[in-house]
Amino acid sequence: MDPLSDVLALLEPRSYRVGGFEAGGNWSIRFGAYDDAIKCYALSAGSCWITVEEAGPPLLLEEGDCFLLPHGRPFQVASDPTLPAEDYRPYFVGSPEGAVVRLNGGGGVTVLGSHFQFAGAHSEMLLGLLPPIVHLHSKTDRVSLRWAFDRMRQELAVAQPGSVLIAQHLAHMIFVQALRLYLGEGTDAGWLSALSDRQIGAAIAAIHREPARRWTVETLAAEIGMSRSSFAARFKQFVGEGPIEYLTRWRMLLAGRSLSRGDAIGAVARSLGYESESAFSTAYKRVVGSTPRRHMRQATVGRRS
Repeated sequence: MDPLSDVLALLEPRSYRVGGFEAGGNWSIRFGAYDDAIKCYALSAGSCWITVEEAGPPLLLEEGDCFLLPHGRPFQVASDPTLPAEDYRPYFVGSPEGAVVRLNGGGGVTVLGSHFQFAGAHSEMLLGLLPPIVHLHSKTDRVSLRWAFDRMRQELAVAQPGSVLIAQHLAHMIFVQALRLYLGEGTDAGWLSALSDRQIGAAIAAIHREPARRWTVETLAAEIGMSRSSFAARFKQFVGEGPIEYLTRWRMLLAGRSLSRGDAIGAVARSLGYESESAFSTAYKRVVGSTPRRHMRQATVGRRS
């Protein structure tokens, strides 16, 4: 797989709610803070404003726009951002999965999307790189996302067998596409931005493809046809850390997943290129902050609870 697919597979995003709302006339709804989730929505009709707490002035959303809310901050969606906001709970709490809630009779604005939770650990590896709101609004973005949102609207409008499941899969596809489009904008987002760079992206792909290989700065530089010094400087500029530090951190993320599944520490160490369990344990504690054995105990308790 490619590095972005690797990271998403590691974090295990799961769509746990799909739906949306239609609104007409003058309206303003405030949503509270939320934990351990990322919201991915788009306007399939009309226009409105969104204001995310501590994220600057209101943003105008127009038909076809997509937005991600990755940090759980309270936000307001409104026909006019100066209107007093109503609490979302009387309208949305208790609505069935896949429901499209009507505000003021609907008919003006339609917002559709999904909430995602990450079953895997270390979600900050992805979410920590994103701004409080990712607003995708270019014509290219709209064309590439429009089909999926139109299909989601059809599935949610007329309940049929499997409609919610199809909507969930569409939401997952939209989420990945939104991240890919965000990458294409060339914004500064650490290793996420580095994936769009031909040479540094190729180096990260090589690390992900063979994490157990005894990579050095020299061998990685040779792999992508760069000098050692130029590669090291460019990698750190994009990623914020050196290539060997990134390699070690990626190994430990993979190790954490394997340990959570109950794999033996020695087997995990060997699968990631460590000759001894002690060398692996030392690296794991340095990067993660706890020992592999403690990680396994916590994972076992979590599975039983």
